[in-house]
Amino acid sequence: MSKKQLLFIEDEGYVLERVNAILAAFPYFEVTQVSDAEQARALLAERPFDVVLADIYLRGASGLEFSFKALEKNKDACVVLITSLDGAELAAKAVREGAFDFVVKPPGLERLAAILKMVTLVKGLAPQD
Repeated sequence: MSKKQLLFIEDEGYVLERVNAILAAFPYFEVTQVSDAEQARALLAERPFDVVLADIYLRGASGLEFSFKALEKNKDACVVLITSLDGAELAAKAVREGAFDFVVKPPGLERLAAILKMVTLVKGLAPQD
């Protein structure tokens, strides 16, 4: 079975480390990681992703834009936004507009594993035994 495509858009070191550690528990995802808004835009325009993890604020773009572009390319994409507490209202708006969920960093990053497990079940992304 081919791996599911996951795009991780983030530029903060500690978040990168923590999320990459969480993603290690999900070997059925092929992870593409970018820390630049232009790279993210290009990838989202180029191909569909099953899951997109995106910082709500990235120099030159917002997670709302990434969510919209991901869903435009794949209406079934699961977008999870990573935000600081002051971005929670914007992240909630993104969820109302189609994103799957959001986590508040740093403490909420631990919720990401549970969200990814739920996503794989709800969207049927986990490999079948």
